Parts: sequence; structure tokens; C-alpha cells
Amino acid sequence: MAVDSYSYTENSGSSCCGFVMLDQSELLQFIPSRPLDAHKWQSACWVIAGSPGMEGAAILAARAAQRSGAGYVRLSVPNAESVEAPLEVVVTKIEKNLELEDIDRFASLVVGPGIGTDSAIMEGVRGLLQKIRKPVVVDGDGLKALRNFSFKEEVSVSTVLTPHDGEFESITGIKVTKDRERSAVQLSKEARAVVLLKGPTTVVASPQGQIEKIKAGDQRLATAGSGDVLSGIIGAFLARGATGFNAACAGAFIHGKLLSKLPMTGVVAGDLDEPLPRLLERFGLDSQREINE
Repeated sequence: MAVDSYSYTENSGSSCCGFVMLDQSELLQFIPSRPLDAHKWQSACWVIAGSPGMEGAAILAARAAQRSGAGYVRLSVPNAESVEAPLEVVVTKIEKNLELEDIDRFASLVVGPGIGTDSAIMEGVRGLLQKIRKPVVVDGDGLKALRNFSFKEEVSVSTVLTPHDGEFESITGIKVTKDRERSAVQLSKEARAVVLLKGPTTVVASPQGQIEKIKAGDQRLATAGSGDVLSGIIGAFLARGATGFNAACAGAFIHGKLLSKLPMTGVVAGDLDEPLPRLLERFGLDSQREINE
């Protein structure tokens, strides 16, 4: 089912000409469940993230992708000698130029969390994004390579950028305005990509003018590494076959809902991925049962 077939109302509270979904608890309906005869490569996700001293960002993204239903997760940390990744994650070495082999086997990529900002890496990110024709999430340091960058029109529907306000300014050269919806839509149209603008209320915008505002979390998500988890969730949803807009909306929603079983203080990003499988099942993903909240 595509988002376009859903019931929409005009968002009269916004100065942008977008739409708002009626029931966000049903966002997970737009993420394809894995078929009973699924093969791991059908939903394979390659996470290209981390750098020496920032391997944690890569591991958080990879674990979240696993827990969100990616059948196979490969992790590459540029120029890293070794990475203590989860047992089920396949680690492959990669140079700063981000030249990838057998990319055609993967259904999606996550690029950028903690990857660093030296010139070789930035050039590698730009070169990779110019060549690939795969669904991709660009997060963290990877976003800093995108100033004045536009994606090819044929991949725009499945490309997701996930900036916070500071990263938005790095990409555009201007600050996010009070009208956050308009800021997100403008960047989305200029970059020809779905934009997930993080904040207390997250705004998701597509180049086609779709807008969704999601307020599912709270201050506990304001912790180092939380965004890396979100990028892994969205990467897995893209690998399952969701569009960029659907994956971003559902990812932001489920990311906030992860807090429902966690304490009100002391939450760290590493706590977030463990509840993912049961929470996704609760919303009916990969389950024949109809599970109500």
C-alpha cells in the first residue's frame, strides 16, 4: 500500500501546502512485512559509518537495522583496522574513497553516522551518492558532504536525509526558520530527496510536497547516538521495500515509541534497539495477527 492511497486532510495549521496523516499509529502499515519465504539478501542493508574513535555510531546503526528486520547487515568503517561489531553483522573493510563491490546485492544503504569530515571522506560520500541507484539514508557527518548537492531524480523517492538543525545549516548555509515545515520542504525540493528534520516535533517532507509532523518521543531521545539508531531503523525499512517518505515517517514514529518501556532517566542510545522487535510486532509488522496498541 502506498502513502498516496491513504486518507489525508490539508494541514491548515501550516503555511506550507502539504498534508498530514490522520492516524500515525497506522504508519507501520506502509512498511512491507517480510514474506514467509524471504531470503536474507532480499532485505540486505549496508551500513557505511564510523571512524577511528567513533565506531559506536556505526554499531548503533547496524544493530538498529538488524532489529528492524534487515535480513543481512554489512558494516564498513572507513580505514578502520578492526571493529567489534555484533556477532551477526558482517564487517568488510573499506577505504575512504568508499568504492563498493557487489553493491547490487543490497537493498539499501546507510551512509554517514560518525564517518568523519576530512576531505577524502567528504569526496568519497559525494562520489558514492552520485553513482548509486539504491535507497539510501544519509545521516550525521555524511550530511556535511551535501552542500549544493542534488540527487538524481530517479532515486529521489528512496533517498532520505536526516538532519538536525545544525546539519540543516551545514547543507543549506541558512538556519532553520520558525516555519520548520517550509524549511524541510525547501531542502527536500532542492536536494530532490526526502528530508526528516529532527526536533521535538520531527518534520518529514518529500520532493512531491508531502509533509508529516511526528511527535512520538521526548527529552530522552536527546542523547548521543540516538540519531544513529534512527538511521538504522529507516535503512531497514527501505531494505524491506518502503518508499523514502514512508520509511522516514514510520521510522520517526517507532523511534519515539521505543521509549515506552524505558525509564524516565539515564536512557542511552544503546538501550533503544532491544525493544524494537517486540514493538514492531505490536504494530503488526511481520505478523499475521492484528495487534492493537
